[in-house]
Amino acid sequence: MVTRRLMPSLAVIVVILFILVLFQQLGQSDTSQLLVFNFTLPRVLMAVLSGVSLGIASLLLQQIMNNSLASDSTLAVSAGAQFSLFVVTLFFPSLLQWGSTPIAFIGALFALSLVLLLAWRKMVSPLLIVLAGLVVNFYLGAFSSLLILFYPEESRGLLLWGSGSLVQESWYDSLTLLPLLAPAILAVILLSPALQALQLEESNAQSLGVNVKKIRIIGILLAAYLVAIVVSRVGMLAFIGLAATTLARQFPDYRIKTLLWRSAYFASSLLLIADLSLQLLEKWQTMTLPTGSITALLGTPLLLWLVFKHRQQYGRVQENAITWKNTPQKSTALYLPLLLLAALSCSLWLAQGIDGWQIYLDNNLFTLRFPRIAYAFCTGIMLAVAGTLLQRLSHNPMASPELLGITSGVSFGVLLAIFITGTTLLSQYALWGGLGACFIVWLIWIINRRNGLQPDQVLLTGISISALFEAVQRILVASGDPRAWQLLNWGSGSTYYATNDVAIPMLFIAIILFLFSFIFVRWLDLFALNSVIAQSLGVNILKARGILFAFAILLTLFATLLIGALSFIGLLAPHLAYHLGFRHSKNQLLAAGLLGGTIMVIADWLGRQLLFPYEIPAGLIATLLGGSYFLWLMRKI
Repeated sequence: MVTRRLMPSLAVIVVILFILVLFQQLGQSDTSQLLVFNFTLPRVLMAVLSGVSLGIASLLLQQIMNNSLASDSTLAVSAGAQFSLFVVTLFFPSLLQWGSTPIAFIGALFALSLVLLLAWRKMVSPLLIVLAGLVVNFYLGAFSSLLILFYPEESRGLLLWGSGSLVQESWYDSLTLLPLLAPAILAVILLSPALQALQLEESNAQSLGVNVKKIRIIGILLAAYLVAIVVSRVGMLAFIGLAATTLARQFPDYRIKTLLWRSAYFASSLLLIADLSLQLLEKWQTMTLPTGSITALLGTPLLLWLVFKHRQQYGRVQENAITWKNTPQKSTALYLPLLLLAALSCSLWLAQGIDGWQIYLDNNLFTLRFPRIAYAFCTGIMLAVAGTLLQRLSHNPMASPELLGITSGVSFGVLLAIFITGTTLLSQYALWGGLGACFIVWLIWIINRRNGLQPDQVLLTGISISALFEAVQRILVASGDPRAWQLLNWGSGSTYYATNDVAIPMLFIAIILFLFSFIFVRWLDLFALNSVIAQSLGVNILKARGILFAFAILLTLFATLLIGALSFIGLLAPHLAYHLGFRHSKNQLLAAGLLGGTIMVIADWLGRQLLFPYEIPAGLIATLLGGSYFLWLMRKI
């Protein structure tokens, strides 16, 4: 009964909002009428056409993958299209004379191909495909952050556009989108009988004469094209396609043509409602917000709801899915301190100058570089230990502070401190960041307690929360508030502002916390068996888990406050330690701490040298290194 009323109800809401917008803008003067005709009406048409395109593209991806979680947002199609336009606009603007659609199409196709490559061995697991897509989204976002830091003025307009702005200054974009959209819709309709057959098993579809491989390739090309023609004009409109297809599947009729027009209708209606509401907000509160950021903000809860509604059919990340070579531990244990020593030596004394690479044995340079190296080393140790604790505690080989949302929780707390209190004190950042991290852990526990904290769904919850924080940050940056740029610079992971006053105390704190972590070795070894055995040997399971989680949060809090929101270091270091043969918790903690510190020192050194005399923040270098490893890890699962 509710579903029958849904479609007319959305139409009524759209009409009411549209009348309110016209009432606010229309006046007696010719200027107001001109503005309505050349700004408001083209914007409405753009919203309709964009919604239709994204709704059909998402349904197309779901049909060819038999995955109700697939969409342009969850499979990084929109992110790939936007990133390619971002790069071309900054570095190769002359290519734009050939049109923005081909560039966006190539980027969308590349991102989708990368996601499929990562998840090809587990195509039957919808969850892993979505994880691969969200990680590719995350990875492309790290590259975008790097470009924003280097080209802040050139990218300011791109940020607003990339956030999904439907603002139009003429009929040109919307009228040029229509002839590009029409043939694609016709092609999808002609392809619909074959798409209908894909709802059956692959063998049954082939027995009906359907060339499944060919249909999937055509479907991928069509979906990438539909997304590209929208992104090239208005930027990313996240989760609109997923929301529309979700609503379309609430009805009993699952014929592909019916799903197509319903998806198109719901996507255009939802996008119109969001955009018209923002236009009214702009008139009443003089607050300008990009439509795409708002849809991303509302789409993350939708994704989580879908996962947990159908959690039994979405597959799992198996903790024994990755097989490692049993490398002898003794042959590698001696090399870890030597590797750290080599990294410290290079970072202190080996650098580029006006005469190329040289060794500088200068006390003044040592004074300048020591605080930065201390920052990087402390951060690497603390995140590596936190990642080791979380992986062993959750029995999840892909757990880490950033992927479980803890880092985003700290960052969100710092965001609140900046915007609510206006403070710049580290103590206030620590207080608000700690509260934010605790809130995120509590939220993850509330969401996942009924499924027994299954590793795959905990991981997806953390990544979704990170995406939610990124959407909030995008809204703030697009608003033009200078405090948002302060947050962006802090979150990049730079050691540029390191001082001895903070570096020396933090060095002692990091080493003390690192040594203190070995107190939990017995708990970690028992948890590696199972909770029943641990409890039978006298371990208070609830208390032990609470203490370990609290300690991991403390480590993440210090690391994030020191250098900003880093990604993948807490995943990379424990895995490398385990891969090198350090299997027992005591040995893994020791090796992971040394490796984490070494990686961050190297990342800081590379950030200072790669583009000399310019600098790349150490956090971004670490994210790119660790993200590459994570993508490889996804391929191995």
